[in-house]
Amino acid sequence: CPKSEPAYDCNSGFANWEQGWTTVKKSYCCEKTGRTCDPYDCNAGFANWQALWSPEKKGFCCDKFGKGCLTTTALAYDCETGFANWETDWSDLKKRFCCQTTGRACQPFDC
Repeated sequence: CPKSEPAYDCNSGFANWEQGWTTVKKSYCCEKTGRTCDPYDCNAGFANWQALWSPEKKGFCCDKFGKGCLTTTALAYDCETGFANWETDWSDLKKRFCCQTTGRACQPFDC
């Protein structure tokens, strides 16, 4: 029997997969290649997220799914400490959080 072609090319457009791929393609490529998978399972441990989740998981799950969001009095990340080296030292989640909540650590616009 001839082999069927894969439903999606998981290499095509990979450099911009987060914004450029559909949810279906992301799921397919995660399952088939282990790439494009979410770094955290936002359902695991949700019943006790405040005590169990890392700041990175809280930031990711809040940003992507609205789960595990902290109140405005307790921010997921400190956007002041270490700001001098944010481009190299901060995680992508911290950069996104600080950009969205404080307007700091935003990547330059690239059209």
